[in-house]
Amino acid sequence: MQLTFGLEADGRVYPDARDAAGSLDHDIVGPLGLLQTLEAQLGLLAPTVPKAVRIATYLAKLRACQGSRFWVSSFSKDPWSTAEAILEWRDTLVGGGWRNTAIGSPRLDDLAAVESVDPMLPAGLEDRAIALLDVLGTRPGLRIRQLGLADRRDLLPPLWARIVEALESAGVTILQHEQPELAPEGSDLRIVQRVLSGETVQPLAGDGTFTTVEADTELMAAEAVADWLAALPSGDLHGTVILASNSDTALLDHALRARGIPALGLSASSPWRGALQVLPLAFAAAWQPFDPRALLNLFLLPRPPVGAWAARRLARALSEEPGVGGRVWREAWVQIEDRLLEINTRSDADTARRKTDTTLAEWRAWTEVGRFARGEGMPLSEAMAICGRVAAWAMRSDGGEGDRLLMAVSSAAAAVSDALSRLELSVIPALLLERVVLQVLSEGVPNPDHFAEAGAIRAVKTPGALWSSAQRVIWWNFVGPGERITLLPWDNAERETLMANGVEIDASPAIARRIEAAHSGVVRRCRGNLILVRPALARDAQTTLHPMAHRLRPLLKESGSAITFKAERLLREPDAVLAGRILPRQLDERQAQPPAGIPVWTIPPGTTCLTDTRRESATSLTRMLNCQLSWFSQDILNLRPGRFAEIPGTDQLFGNLAHEIARRLLLPGAPPAEANIRAEAIRYFESLLPEIAAPLLQPEHAGELAAAREMVPRALEALVRLLHAQGLEIVGSELDREGIQGQLLLQGRLDLLVRHGDRIAVLDLKWTRSERRYREEVASGRAIQLAIYRGLSASDGTGAPGGYFLLRQRRIVAGPGSILTGSPIDADIDDLATLGLVTNDWRHWHDLTRKGTLIAAGFPDTGDLRPAGLAIDAAKEPCRFCNLRGLCRVYEELV
Repeated sequence: MQLTFGLEADGRVYPDARDAAGSLDHDIVGPLGLLQTLEAQLGLLAPTVPKAVRIATYLAKLRACQGSRFWVSSFSKDPWSTAEAILEWRDTLVGGGWRNTAIGSPRLDDLAAVESVDPMLPAGLEDRAIALLDVLGTRPGLRIRQLGLADRRDLLPPLWARIVEALESAGVTILQHEQPELAPEGSDLRIVQRVLSGETVQPLAGDGTFTTVEADTELMAAEAVADWLAALPSGDLHGTVILASNSDTALLDHALRARGIPALGLSASSPWRGALQVLPLAFAAAWQPFDPRALLNLFLLPRPPVGAWAARRLARALSEEPGVGGRVWREAWVQIEDRLLEINTRSDADTARRKTDTTLAEWRAWTEVGRFARGEGMPLSEAMAICGRVAAWAMRSDGGEGDRLLMAVSSAAAAVSDALSRLELSVIPALLLERVVLQVLSEGVPNPDHFAEAGAIRAVKTPGALWSSAQRVIWWNFVGPGERITLLPWDNAERETLMANGVEIDASPAIARRIEAAHSGVVRRCRGNLILVRPALARDAQTTLHPMAHRLRPLLKESGSAITFKAERLLREPDAVLAGRILPRQLDERQAQPPAGIPVWTIPPGTTCLTDTRRESATSLTRMLNCQLSWFSQDILNLRPGRFAEIPGTDQLFGNLAHEIARRLLLPGAPPAEANIRAEAIRYFESLLPEIAAPLLQPEHAGELAAAREMVPRALEALVRLLHAQGLEIVGSELDREGIQGQLLLQGRLDLLVRHGDRIAVLDLKWTRSERRYREEVASGRAIQLAIYRGLSASDGTGAPGGYFLLRQRRIVAGPGSILTGSPIDADIDDLATLGLVTNDWRHWHDLTRKGTLIAAGFPDTGDLRPAGLAIDAAKEPCRFCNLRGLCRVYEELV
């Protein structure tokens, strides 16, 4: 068996084993690949343990190691980070030859003491390598006959250098990989290769063999690279390598596919893939105070842990009443149960009931939220149960298909469960639990839908993965900061002690030389064209120079214009030349104009019937009078912004609480006694808070919640006092009513309907920060909501002017003639007259809609387009709060 070993060959490499010269029994391996091959041949197979499991175990060992150790102070503040850092130091020492024993240095001896206490630390890469070194020359079964080195032997880290020496002592032939084929003499690329070898800087001619592509954005850089590759004959694409230092070619692949070139398929690993978020969200929802946003995000995932249709219903319930246990939440579960029974109707009644109950139990388990106080932590058994539920969901959802993302979820849940069990704690602190989950998910998963397509172009992630010559290399995202060198924690005395005991530490200068060799190796292994691509912006961040760019600075400074191509030239030059290839572009003669605003819209005649039997509410009529197009779009066609469900703001939540408390307190009949009304309001406030307004329990709303705990009960107390003072009887609260005014059909929900003798009035409860708006509405006769409520309440008697009760201010706002207050606001017209104006304007707008015409308010000339005979003036800022401005384009976009 023949192997080629490279320090960065544990992934995609070029050339791969299929393209490399040699026998069929040949492979290219990195450190992990070489380790696994040797273990398999020597019978030392060992599983790869997740990093989080090893950190958790080491944390338990540090805790068990008593005494005044050097890590005590940091461990008391952040045990996980402390264990993670010290474990990394320990692994580095093991790789250097440390045998886990005391060597006469305080900190190193503290680490030796950790090794002697339970629990036993699972073996890491370095432990496995050392175990191999101990038996490599004494155990038969080694099939490797030849080991080629893709990197210089003198630059290998001490651990791998010792393994190579041990293999050589065991009879394996060690071959240094042959020198790569260099670029032709006299070419710019050959001059660059000579400069990297230490020769004198010479000016470059700009012959296309060495080029830097600069672009303002990654998108324009991708266009330039794709155009250049498309300009090559298809047969010449063989031997082309894309070095994607950011491990992601998604943007470049879009440009390549548009030109008929197969995708490269490199995808950066991300912990934010949809299904991966099930695990952290399941834990986040379990904490007190319960955060509905965690549960909402769980239901809005592409693959929620409950049925997609059920997740949508529950998400809407959370959006309406953010909490669990409230009326809307219970109604959602009743609907889900009915739907499940309907789905299972193909079975007999008992089987259908049993299947439904099983499914409901599984789904309800995901909504057992807010059970554990963050300050007290979560019992280990409960944390393990959450992990088990997530793993079971992932496996059940996968159904044996081998979905990469779902398998990663299952593995992550198992890793978290294993790590938590190794902490040796019966109760896991909240912060520690979150650190474990974050650590497990930190490696992420590549995009499972982004994969390589069969083609001639190859892509690699790291410079060292290009271990042999290539015809042409495109260094995609040639930007900094490059690889970082880990600073060693040992002082000079400790290093001397380590060296005296045979422990060889990989020093920073050696690491820097190894990184530089990998960077310059990319240049040396290219024999045709080398293109360095540097966008000025990567997403929204400004990029920095790559370390290799600093080394090439004398060349770039001397010959910059000859070897630099600005990608934006493609937008203005029809035949730009990049690296010896003409990139043809055809000028589009059409003038790019922003989409024009449309003040007048024509709708198909068939759509006008949608308005014939429609009942309008105060909200929809207000919208119609403000902007006919907005009314038709939102209330007739049900167009909404892209947000499917979201948590309401604090003011709306406080208003919802006050409304629900009022509904429960203000029952039909005489108002409740003033004596204990405040205590009752406080009781309802506290019980309803987690059911319909749980976000208010979050720490960031502590100040507002404390104020509301005082204001809401006082507001309801003031409301009851008002009812008594005015001698009002409660007819009902939260009443759904329908009414008719001429041809206008009305509907609405009345917050509070009250009576004084044979006169009635509607009291609308508002939670607002300012009363000016409502006072101005009443004074100007623009209180459309009160006018509509008067029309809805007329069936209970003659009707009477309504009013607003401002909960925060504990003040009534009503017009003349109201039975609600003895201090009315002077108004130009009363509610009945306003209702007549609304009815008049509704008729004009309705008739215009039936003719198939819609007017968008907000344009300068819209006033001339409004129907004649309107009684209510146009709003001054009709588009201020509209969510559909992108539809009518009332505001012109800049290009």
